[in-house]
Amino acid sequence: MAFFKNALIGETMEHETNRIRCLGDDGTTVVVIEHQHIEQCHTDLGLRIYPGARRFALATGEPVRVIDDRLYEVIGTGELLRRLD
Repeated sequence: MAFFKNALIGETMEHETNRIRCLGDDGTTVVVIEHQHIEQCHTDLGLRIYPGARRFALATGEPVRVIDDRLYEVIGTGELLRRLD
C-alpha cells in the first residue's frame, strides 16, 4: 500500500461469500461454505476493499478442498462432495 501517502492500516476480516449444497458419498446433503478474507483500508481517496484468499469448510468447520467446480473433498476424511445446484 505504499502508493497511498496517508493510508491507514485497515481491518482484516473473513466474509461468507457462498453456500454450496452438495451430496456426500453416503447420500446426505451437506453445505459447503465459501469464505473470503477481506481487508478494508482508509486512504486519501476513501475506503478501499481488497479481496484476499478464499477458504472452504463445512458448517462444522471441517476444511474442504476444491477439486473442480462441481466436486469437493473433506480434507480430514477424504469424503467426496458433489455439487447439487
